[in-house]
Amino acid sequence: MEKILFGWIATTLSLTYKLPQIYKIHKTKEVSAISLQAYIIQTTSYFFYILHGTFNDDYPIIVMGIFSFAQCIYIIFLWNKYKTTTN
Repeated sequence: MEKILFGWIATTLSLTYKLPQIYKIHKTKEVSAISLQAYIIQTTSYFFYILHGTFNDDYPIIVMGIFSFAQCIYIIFLWNKYKTTTN
């Protein structure tokens, strides 16, 4: 029981830490401090978290992977959208 609870707590925390970054990008339209390469690597890692969670029936990892993957994709989209406004 505790193992699954810790997984859901970690998932909840993981889903919140990119929200300030997304909010700031929306507000300022500034992405010059964003490392695209870092987000591509992080996005790829979340894809593998999803696979790992799927193969091991680990639902907290699957949920964290899916939502974090989506957040990274969205930040990459915003980076691409606003990159020309920062140069």
